[in-house]
Amino acid sequence: MAGEKTEAPTPRRRQEARKKGQVAKSMEVSTALVLLGSFWVLKSMGGYSGATYMALMKRSLSSLGTVELTPNTVYDGGIALSVAMLQMLAPLVAATLVIGVVANLGQVGLLFSLEALKPDPKRINPISGAKRFFSLRGVVDLLKSLVKIFIVGIVVYGSLKDNFAVLLAAPRVSVGSTVGAILKIAMDAGIRVGVVMLVIAAADYLYQRYEFEKSLKMSKQEIQEEMKRYENPQLKARIRSRQRQLAMNRMMAAVPKADVVITNPTHFAVALQYDRAKMHAPQVVAKGQQLVAQRIKEKAKENNVPLVENKPLARSLFKSVEIGQEIPGDLYAAVAEVLAFVYRLKQTVHAW
Repeated sequence: MAGEKTEAPTPRRRQEARKKGQVAKSMEVSTALVLLGSFWVLKSMGGYSGATYMALMKRSLSSLGTVELTPNTVYDGGIALSVAMLQMLAPLVAATLVIGVVANLGQVGLLFSLEALKPDPKRINPISGAKRFFSLRGVVDLLKSLVKIFIVGIVVYGSLKDNFAVLLAAPRVSVGSTVGAILKIAMDAGIRVGVVMLVIAAADYLYQRYEFEKSLKMSKQEIQEEMKRYENPQLKARIRSRQRQLAMNRMMAAVPKADVVITNPTHFAVALQYDRAKMHAPQVVAKGQQLVAQRIKEKAKENNVPLVENKPLARSLFKSVEIGQEIPGDLYAAVAEVLAFVYRLKQTVHAW
């Protein structure tokens, strides 16, 4: 079918899609990396956060009996608590932001587009929304979510099962040990979930890239229209000039093989070749007017090709016969007379 999109997208099509913010991107990659990175940071800074929290609690509890509760002391205490919380959370927040930015840059590079912010009635149209939900893409997204929930559930269950003995022993140990054990189990489970999510994200990214490439495909008609719309006029002119030059070179190379060049002596020049074994009639191998005619005649002289002046015949051949074509029947007699003269001339020269 003419409108079937089977052709790979052109670089311009890719560039236009990118300007509109249409790129191959998976949100699962960012989510998985942020999740994995966050749990890794939490596990790495666990000792620091615990020490900061314990120091804050000791300072707060020790000051309860010695500090008078006034608006100023409450304000100072709130500031101190806020600063301590920021110190605890700053590494996690910073790591999350960096990982999120790197995950997006790694997928699409540096991209800024306002197209997605423009109002589009289709986005709030309930009918269009229902169509998207029940489309193949909607079904794939639903299945992907269910698979994620199922796999994450298995991973969490496996982590709890591996540490079941630790959880059973929690009532028999101190509160600090219990909290530490639970946090360790949570960190390990979170990292496992992050790794599994990263594997799912890699598969999703490949799928999103496949869908994106499929959406960019073009029909042959679209490619032709794009070429007509964006083709560089200067490039076209250079191509035409080059083609004319090549055609001129081929034509001039054929002049030495001609049997005769018929001229009108300054305006036209037509070179004819006749091979009885291969041709039904004489053939035009070169023709030109003005400067080109002069070059044909000079080339003929250099290669001892006879020049015959016949104004009416030269004009008729130039106007009615293209290069590579045989002469028409109404010019047989006139051309035969010229060729007979040339052959007699050659025989005379050879006799001498």
